[in-house]
Amino acid sequence: MSKKQDILDAAITIFTAVGTSAASTKSIAIEANVSEALIFKHFKSKDNLIEEIVKSGYREATKLVAEHLEYQTAENYLSNLLDLPKLLVLSNKSFWQMQYKITPLNAMAMMNHQLFMKSSYEFIVKAFAELGYEEPVLEAEIVLFIIDGLWKCIAVNDCETAHIDSLIQLTKQKYNLHQ
Repeated sequence: MSKKQDILDAAITIFTAVGTSAASTKSIAIEANVSEALIFKHFKSKDNLIEEIVKSGYREATKLVAEHLEYQTAENYLSNLLDLPKLLVLSNKSFWQMQYKITPLNAMAMMNHQLFMKSSYEFIVKAFAELGYEEPVLEAEIVLFIIDGLWKCIAVNDCETAHIDSLIQLTKQKYNLHQ
């Protein structure tokens, strides 16, 4: 593993533990077993390090979404969308745990998260409209609330996998998403 990757991994660990404001580059250097100067050589500042982690995490998430979520039918799209929180968080749990911790307090992390979530919004509205729902915009918002709650629950280990699966299946049943 490269020293740069060691720094990134250590930063995720520290940011998840104490948040970005309380984290110091010194503590990250100690965790990564590197010099503090090496952090600045690779990232120039703590803010650049945070930005690199967040953007990289969302790039990975976007690739996974593209592989998993294609609009074929409204039912298929919504069903696959509801599976995404579990798939995303379990594919990169340390990133999502960090995101859970820092998003409310970090404008850049919040902006990236909102852009990521917004990318599906129009398709969700379209799907509910095609399915004949009276209020497709409100239904889309409800589903986004469910998705937001699911990924957070999985990221902070508040829910067991079987419970998450049950919540996903129940939501699919409520929307008649048979697959």
